[in-house]
Amino acid sequence: MEHKTLTMEDDAKLIDNIMNDVDIRYILLFLYVIRNDLLKDLVDENLIESYNRILILDEIYKSNIVKFWDEEFIEVYIDLGLIKNIRTMREFEKKEDDFIVKIGEETITIEQDTISVPDDTLFLLITKKFKFLTKRNFNLALTRLKGVRCEKSNIVHSLIYEIGEHDYTLADDLYYILDQFGNIYQAIKIEITIEGFYQRFKEIQDDVNEFIKIFDPILNTKPALKKINVAFEEDKEVITYLKDENVGLSDKFNFDNLNREESICINWLSKLNFLLKNRYQLNQIEKKILELKGYYSGKDKKFKYLEFIEKVTYNEEDILDTIQQTLVDLRKEVKTINDTISALTKKEIKLLNLDYERFIITTSED
Repeated sequence: MEHKTLTMEDDAKLIDNIMNDVDIRYILLFLYVIRNDLLKDLVDENLIESYNRILILDEIYKSNIVKFWDEEFIEVYIDLGLIKNIRTMREFEKKEDDFIVKIGEETITIEQDTISVPDDTLFLLITKKFKFLTKRNFNLALTRLKGVRCEKSNIVHSLIYEIGEHDYTLADDLYYILDQFGNIYQAIKIEITIEGFYQRFKEIQDDVNEFIKIFDPILNTKPALKKINVAFEEDKEVITYLKDENVGLSDKFNFDNLNREESICINWLSKLNFLLKNRYQLNQIEKKILELKGYYSGKDKKFKYLEFIEKVTYNEEDILDTIQQTLVDLRKEVKTINDTISALTKKEIKLLNLDYERFIITTSED
């Protein structure tokens, strides 16, 4: 019999390739979560009716939402980012009953047992969680998903279907394949937790780099970074080591004619070493974060994405416990570093450098 329906037996490689493509997989995963975790695969008629009753209202108040939707539905709806003026369930609970809930002109609809998700809505849901996806790549992914060439026959598999001009729904055969692999929603939320932590981490790391750049931009270059890392690993005085390795530092680091016992010298150098040390510690933390991301992403990822879903769902090899504990430990480390540098400001560092440069000029004139 001719192969027409998408199956893991015949299309495992195709499905793996699709799910391992970061520009594509979140379209499928979010469509799955909307159908499975939010709308319960349309098997609950009361849920569908209560959902539609809210959508027909001209203005939606919190009291309407609480009356027609159960707590689990509200929580998933908010978590997906479908309410525009509420970010968390806790925030929603604090609102008064007459608070107007904004869903937007375009949202998820159900017609004739088919879930329709507007492309702009889907894009916003994904990019609220995963910032890297561009609109161009999103549109290209939609086009590709509408027709993927089968590796076993000459047919084309539609992994999503376009309804009208700008609405999409997940193909049934792919939905039931994904459903076999476990708790997809849990896997996505773990990714979101890791990504969110990494984004906050990068902000702190960028702040430290900006401070160091004020002392000397060359300290942020790749060659200098490598030398600085070696200095810390071998417990050597960083600036002395950089000079020994002929790193082209500015004249500010020429201490030969300076009295290094002067308070301005001590303060300037101690602040710089303080920032360099904290950056080195942040770089070590970043390696551990990237190891977590390496479970499901990157060239050297440990698991195909569907394997990752399975392992997280059933906590195979204690992967879930390992990720959670690692995040807890890393948060503590990052918080400690952030607490130590949060008192610093660009203005303070710039003034310190101006005072130090003024001291150098004065000393040179003397």
